[in-house]
Amino acid sequence: MTYGIYFDSRTSAEALRQALHAVYNVPLELVYAGPYDALNDHPGPDPVALITPAGGQFGHEFSAGDKLRELSQATELEVAKAMCRVARTRALLDDGGPAPDYWFLVTADGSYGRVQTDPDSDELTILYALEPISGEPDLPVVPPPDWARTW
Repeated sequence: MTYGIYFDSRTSAEALRQALHAVYNVPLELVYAGPYDALNDHPGPDPVALITPAGGQFGHEFSAGDKLRELSQATELEVAKAMCRVARTRALLDDGGPAPDYWFLVTADGSYGRVQTDPDSDELTILYALEPISGEPDLPVVPPPDWARTW
């Protein structure tokens, strides 16, 4: 899977579908929104992207592969930033580092920064930012430990 992004639950799956269409001109019928177990009943062509319920504050799991990469020519972070700006929402995506609970938070204005999520929660819950994020000025900032400062 090339893209794995978790969008804020307060934004509808339909708004996310519309944002992907608006930014990358992906036809709406190629963006499935619904539970995994209903995917087999999806009419029409195979979807390019999936938006499935994940539960919690970041309860829309967006996943896509090579077809979206071909259409968008964008990285996972670029897709998240563009969709957040258009849908006026927030998203979490893996920061690519070794710490499993460090994520990128992308805000509604497209700004982003690393955050720490709660390792004791089954849901993605932000504890604090590891660096200031202009789109989330009220999020507390706690600098990362020394070993994580070089990512």
